[in-house]
Amino acid sequence: MQDKDKKSVSESPEVEVSEEKTTPEIAIENEKDESDLPPQEEELRDQLLRALADNENIRRRAKKDVQEASQFAITNFARDLLSVADNMNRALTSIPSEALEENEALVAIVNGVEMTARELESTLGKYKIKKIDPLGERFDYNFHQAMFETKDSNQEDGTIVEVLQPGYILGERLLRPAMVGVARSKEDNPNESAHKEEISDNNSNGEDISLKTP
Repeated sequence: MQDKDKKSVSESPEVEVSEEKTTPEIAIENEKDESDLPPQEEELRDQLLRALADNENIRRRAKKDVQEASQFAITNFARDLLSVADNMNRALTSIPSEALEENEALVAIVNGVEMTARELESTLGKYKIKKIDPLGERFDYNFHQAMFETKDSNQEDGTIVEVLQPGYILGERLLRPAMVGVARSKEDNPNESAHKEEISDNNSNGEDISLKTP
């Protein structure tokens, strides 16, 4: 009985183990297939990718140039209009209030000039031209030009206490800085004195120096 069982076990077919390829092995073979491209096809593939990248860069650069050209094409024209706005403001501020009380015709003229000035400012605003009137603000050398410093003020150092001429910006570009007067402490700091001497030396050499407060 035992011999029959042994014979049946020995005569049973052997189990064949299939050697299927795993996923990592298939991926490695695919990579080898792609890397085994002929040199000519590999070179053409690189040239195509470079051409596509260059074409995209040119498209982006052209789009940026068109946007800047359309936005800043009126820069010179806008600068010329600023003098017109300045003259209107000077005309309005130069008329004494006593003269307006005595002359009704002058009142009508002033009203007409004020309406024209407001319309001009509204038109400039349509083209993203904004006025800079920084009275009471901190001095910023990016938008302001200091014409003088005054110690006869209770304001903090670097505060703009007077605007001699308003500035203008076109979008994010400065058309003209605002000319201002800046408050300064009455107590002189030795470091600031040395800095002033350095500025005066640079000015004597013909360098353009703008005030920059900390």
